[in-house]
Amino acid sequence: MLSSHLCGRRAWVGWLLLFLALAAIYGPTLDHPFHYDDLHSVVENPHVRGLDNAVGLFEPRAFSVDPERGMFRPLVVLSYRLNYEFGGLNPRGYHLVNVLLHLACAGVVGWLATTSGLARRALPAAALFAVHPLAVEVASYVSSRSESLATLGLLVAFGAYIYGRREEKTRPLAGAALAMFAGLLAKATAITSIAMLALWELRTRRHFLLMLPFALIILAYLLQTRQALGTAVGQPVRSLSSQLMTQTKAIVYYCHLLFVPTDLSVEHAFSEAHRVDPTVVLAALVLGSVCVAIWRLASSLHKVVFACALVTLAPSTLIPLNVLVNDHRLYPVLALLVPLFSGSFGLASIASGAQRQKWWGSTFLVGLLVMGTLSAQRVDVWSSGLTLWQDAVDKAPGAYRAHLHLGEQQEQTGIELALPSYERAVELAPNNEQTHYNLGRALHARGDTMAAVEAFARSLELAPAFAQAAINLAVLQDSSGSPQVALDVLTRTIAHRAQDPELYRRRALVQRGLFQDKAAEADFRLALAKDPGHVETHFSLANLLYDGGRVQEAVQHYQVVIRSNPAHQGAIYNLADLAIRQGNPAFAQQVGEAALLVGPVQGKLYYLLALAYEQQGMPQQAVRNFQRFLQAWPVAPAVGEAVRQRIKQLNGG
Repeated sequence: MLSSHLCGRRAWVGWLLLFLALAAIYGPTLDHPFHYDDLHSVVENPHVRGLDNAVGLFEPRAFSVDPERGMFRPLVVLSYRLNYEFGGLNPRGYHLVNVLLHLACAGVVGWLATTSGLARRALPAAALFAVHPLAVEVASYVSSRSESLATLGLLVAFGAYIYGRREEKTRPLAGAALAMFAGLLAKATAITSIAMLALWELRTRRHFLLMLPFALIILAYLLQTRQALGTAVGQPVRSLSSQLMTQTKAIVYYCHLLFVPTDLSVEHAFSEAHRVDPTVVLAALVLGSVCVAIWRLASSLHKVVFACALVTLAPSTLIPLNVLVNDHRLYPVLALLVPLFSGSFGLASIASGAQRQKWWGSTFLVGLLVMGTLSAQRVDVWSSGLTLWQDAVDKAPGAYRAHLHLGEQQEQTGIELALPSYERAVELAPNNEQTHYNLGRALHARGDTMAAVEAFARSLELAPAFAQAAINLAVLQDSSGSPQVALDVLTRTIAHRAQDPELYRRRALVQRGLFQDKAAEADFRLALAKDPGHVETHFSLANLLYDGGRVQEAVQHYQVVIRSNPAHQGAIYNLADLAIRQGNPAFAQQVGEAALLVGPVQGKLYYLLALAYEQQGMPQQAVRNFQRFLQAWPVAPAVGEAVRQRIKQLNGG
């Protein structure tokens, strides 16, 4: 099924050079950190830690630690679990997979170019796609893996369908259906593949009934994801008229980025359109003119490809999203248009005659070199969160989100650096709850409690269901001696977010401080009813049960915590301490040694291990762990002296 142009006698040299070029451009990404959305979907997400995770692949909550950000992307979650299985949370492996997926997409773009008849050779199309700067975000940003996986499925489905229809073979059609299904398991935007197949059938005017299996796959997918899709469609962030006007401008802006990819950013200086203004009219005229020109001048094949490229933008055009324009949305568009332009370039080269073919070839190579250089520069921007968001602020100084994220990166260096960014974000978006929330966190870190309380309260006023703002405000009120105010804050927020287990847990913790243990236990159990796997609730409930003398119940909940998170230091220490107090040093030893196998532990655990060994008549092991305790954990002079005396006694001194 692969074209001979992919594997000609000398073609392998070109493919090798392309591979080396990609290695040079994207090799540095292996040393890059995780970036913003990677934190909730990978770093902090317990649902991607291992292949045997209790949360199923097909559960939307598996995608993120934040239930509100849950998405039906089982193939992406599976890829994260495989990454974790083989490399833990080392970002190198995650970035490597992203680069390899981009390389795979480049190969498929080359194959599609020849299979569809758009180009005579695969390599030019693959090379142009591979080194184009618009691909940098998808290849460099772990969370954009959904885009590369969905695009890979979409391209394979389209190419296999074309091949199967042309050769009248059923296996490629089955492969196309499978590829479409895989793309849908990565991202909902792959749903546009069925429209692409319909456009191809419209061109050939053949058998639309052959598309029935593909339609059934789409129907099954829509039924599976109807709740998430209903939320996106039923609770739009802007009106349909505003969305269509905004995206009319966006499509023209995207054309600029495709041909002049020098203004790429994670946050573009792009505004929402609320009325028909001159920019909207001009954008509509430009877009309409281009469409008319394509309709009148392009071949039927080129018309279909242009239409397919436009179709891939349909989800973000029709469904209002918070981010108005985004680089990665052009990834499938680029994959479809590159074969068309590389093929047209090749035809122009042939038509110009033998003498000018070298000039055309040299021009194409220079273009690749320019694109590759721009990509390498863009990859460097992704080298850290600080450089990424500073670049965004430089290109879009009026975008509050850019200042917000820059502040988050500056916090890692010093809170004083972050405060101006957060204050600027509040100035730009005074009615946005997130700006006040981030400012509140920074003020709290600086020790300005009263100002932090005001910021959190304003954030919650703007968004009464904002759980994190409520939690932070409640913590400050409780620690400032106003626990009843804290309870009121949490109770009001629960009225808006009755399914959030963390709100119940936080209210229970305040109740514990007021010695209302029955009410606290009821809230802990309510939290577990909302999410039976909520680790911190199991831990907090175990502590309450332990303090209340219900030891066996406490042990069960501590064990649930450790099974879900083997590195949970609080549960490990408390369970080992409980075992020592209950006269079961062997169990305490088992808990402690298991924790040491997982990774670094709190220094105080060595003290419990030492007691466990001593009580079992193993003085050498006890001495070793007492010594580790003194080295790893700060202790009062009297405690340190008592431990040293105990070591001396165990050594026979």
